[in-house]
Amino acid sequence: MSWDITVQRFGKEYASIAEIPDDEQCVVLGSSEEVRAAISRFFPDVDWSDSAWGIFESEYGSVEFNMGTDEQSNGFMMHVRASNQVVPLIVAMCLSECWQALDCSEGVFLEKASDPAVGLEAWTAYRNQVVGDV
Repeated sequence: MSWDITVQRFGKEYASIAEIPDDEQCVVLGSSEEVRAAISRFFPDVDWSDSAWGIFESEYGSVEFNMGTDEQSNGFMMHVRASNQVVPLIVAMCLSECWQALDCSEGVFLEKASDPAVGLEAWTAYRNQVVGDV
């Protein structure tokens, strides 16, 4: 169980998913190596021993980066099991790289949201209800 985010770049920046036309295609983020390097600038010490699946562990919790195996990255998934302290890192990373991070539970782009942590807070509350406070 995790709070899931999908990260892409489009032909232009969108304020909401409702704006994305049906024929929009994701733009390549860069080579997988370039994308891993960009992620590591914001999430130091990611374990990239499996280049398709990076794992970041910190005092705030964990974030897994599902990169896939393609040489060119059209996007990646983030599986977050951490506190709100990681949200500013995600937003800063996306703004720096001209990426858009879609909160899969709320349907909003984190870098456009007035409260980008709302999805993580809802996920945390649900997790605590199911498994107890962690």
